[in-house]
Amino acid sequence: MGIAVRCWLFFNRDLGPDVPEAAEVVRFQEAARALDIELLVLKPSEFDLVVDSKHGWSAIYQGRELYKPDLIIPRCGSETSYFTLAVLRHFERQGVAIANSPAAVESVADKLHTLQVLAGAKLPIPKTILGKFPADVDLVERELGFPVVVKKLRGTRGAGVVLCNSRGDFDDLAALLDGATAASDFLFQQYIKASHGRDVRVLVIDGRVVAAMERQSNDGGFKSNISLGGSGKPFVPTPEMAELAVQVARELKLDIAGIDILFDKDGYRICEANSAPGFQGLEKACAIDVPELVFLAMGRKFGLPVRHSERWEKAIDKAARAMFGAIKTPTVEGLVEDMALVPAPARKRRKPLA
Repeated sequence: MGIAVRCWLFFNRDLGPDVPEAAEVVRFQEAARALDIELLVLKPSEFDLVVDSKHGWSAIYQGRELYKPDLIIPRCGSETSYFTLAVLRHFERQGVAIANSPAAVESVADKLHTLQVLAGAKLPIPKTILGKFPADVDLVERELGFPVVVKKLRGTRGAGVVLCNSRGDFDDLAALLDGATAASDFLFQQYIKASHGRDVRVLVIDGRVVAAMERQSNDGGFKSNISLGGSGKPFVPTPEMAELAVQVARELKLDIAGIDILFDKDGYRICEANSAPGFQGLEKACAIDVPELVFLAMGRKFGLPVRHSERWEKAIDKAARAMFGAIKTPTVEGLVEDMALVPAPARKRRKPLA
């Protein structure tokens, strides 16, 4: 049987048990096999870029030329480097579909840039100050008040985020950070009391909300990340929350997005957006197959002949029951109805272009 779709997944590290994100890459491999997709997991740093206007396709990986893929899925997230972006742009220029685009990945890897884009679109965000050292404590107290959240400009899974409950706590932390090599890579952010230890992760794929999970801290702390011991349960977002998540993905031009939303006393605020969202907790809570949803949605978006697996109908039905009970969600149904869920014709292997 020929290959229907050829896909690359970019990941920076080796797939080992000590790498938290590795399990999600393995899930993509499992889904690819079920959908008859040829999936290669590649490290962007192992490519050699040769830019030449005289030739067409060029992909040299670990010293050998690779066939042109139909789709690239970057899973580097906040660890996206300039080199990774250059590699993505190289293949984007050569006409390969990329979910998410290099420009979208770059804007989301920088949390302040994300907030600047969303603020420009008049979407609700916590007030934020770019860290400068020595810190102007009076400015922080006047603009943000205490408690205040201090977070690294780049980070994932709740790492590098601290809550300073008082001016004294902030003074101590500022003194510790002052003089650090990357001291300017910190944000000071308004603390949203109504969402202490609680938020909602909304998964948006191709402009549709396909799942949502409420995350809750189990130790009274203000961080709710599943990777830090929090718990997750299915959550039915209000129309306002769902529309907000879709707007965020649209403004950031994300095909695949994990949008973290905080509860506020008079609505919602956007905590952050993720271009390579973790989904182990989401799959368990909502009984969905995230990689399969991604492959099917991107197949639809880019016109790729993605086959649906035999377990697809059961998985969608199970997910709908788990999340919405007797209520059918139009977003999930719309996603399924719009997919070309028919066997695709076999495709012969292609030789590398000269």
